[in-house]
Amino acid sequence: MTHSTPPHLTAEGKAALDALLHAEVASRTVPALTFGATSADGELYFAQAGERVLGHPDKGQVDADTVMSYHSCTKLMTTTAVLQLVDAGVLSLCDPAVVERYAPELCALPILHGYSGDGEAILSERSTPLTLTHLLTHTSSMTYAFNNENTARWVAERGVPSYFEHGAGVAGFAVPLAFEPGSSWTYGMGIDWAGIIVERASGRTLEEYFAEHIWRPLGITSMTFLPSQAHLDRLQKVQTRDEGGRLVPSAPLRPIVANPTIKQLAGGGGVMGTARDYLTFLRGILASGRPSSGTGATPALFSRAAFRDVKAVYAALEKTTTTQGYHDPAHTANGAQGLGHSVGLVLNSADSVHGRRGGSGCWDGAAKTQYWIDPATGIAGICFTQLLTPNPDPFMGTYNRFERALYDALE
Repeated sequence: MTHSTPPHLTAEGKAALDALLHAEVASRTVPALTFGATSADGELYFAQAGERVLGHPDKGQVDADTVMSYHSCTKLMTTTAVLQLVDAGVLSLCDPAVVERYAPELCALPILHGYSGDGEAILSERSTPLTLTHLLTHTSSMTYAFNNENTARWVAERGVPSYFEHGAGVAGFAVPLAFEPGSSWTYGMGIDWAGIIVERASGRTLEEYFAEHIWRPLGITSMTFLPSQAHLDRLQKVQTRDEGGRLVPSAPLRPIVANPTIKQLAGGGGVMGTARDYLTFLRGILASGRPSSGTGATPALFSRAAFRDVKAVYAALEKTTTTQGYHDPAHTANGAQGLGHSVGLVLNSADSVHGRRGGSGCWDGAAKTQYWIDPATGIAGICFTQLLTPNPDPFMGTYNRFERALYDALE
């Protein structure tokens, strides 16, 4: 996945990006920011600005060693691990026997349709076989408690431990399905289960597998599920907004302690590391196919999955992507027909007004760690901060402005 003419930035374009970065941070509408871009051949742009702990300049500015919680940016690493094991003949994206063998607890889960008037759970057995493709495209019907009221009630009434709890284990991911797999789309724990399958199929924890097959081959040194005190000392503190929209400190989404013992690592959201190392990971995706890339990512990352004609999938995608607030509105309109979904990424089928070309893929993390990969142009970009707020948020305007300025700066 390489580009014939390596892109680069003009001097004027780099200056414009620098000016935008500092203007956004000076506005105090967003916390400290990282802007970054890379080609398959090397870093094109990387700059950071703002206080590591907002309102405490004595704690220092964000820099290349600052650690951030990636949250759902972890999902692309788990997908990459799955694709590596598919290429090695260990796993299959489409064979239900893989999920049945490595995740029998998942296969035993019922579909929860809701609750009756007298409070009884309305359940049915699943009739559609589950595959890794379902898990990696959010069509498995796995949900989170925070985005499905039936799941939230089930978890509360049955004492299912939160997957955020270090001792929860696999039980923290064992929540009912919401519909027949493949019949609709909902954001959920599918990629967490894919991570469990990676562990069981490889005989390695995700920490061990990622380190051996993704991080070390790319020269990545900061990423981990299990932060040390040195990681915590360099952590960018997360912010939220008060009722007036002002930035205020926030508790992290999940417990962050030094040297934790975590019973089941979360392939859907457990890694932290530096922004620059995440950009390095994306460079490995762009350089897929080169002996030095270390990712072994396949064209599946940028190929639409096979539910193109399932209207319920695109109705759900339209609702979610419109709420996110950063996609080109022309792509999210009319049932999100301008979008698609691969194993791991949301795809845009046409060029975006913000800059990325058709065929690009993107995802993000809960604390506003945004990225996209544009194979047609030959670049990937990140716009990272640490901000826990509902979407849409003013930060998405920052993200769009960075993307547009980056493409305007390319030559």
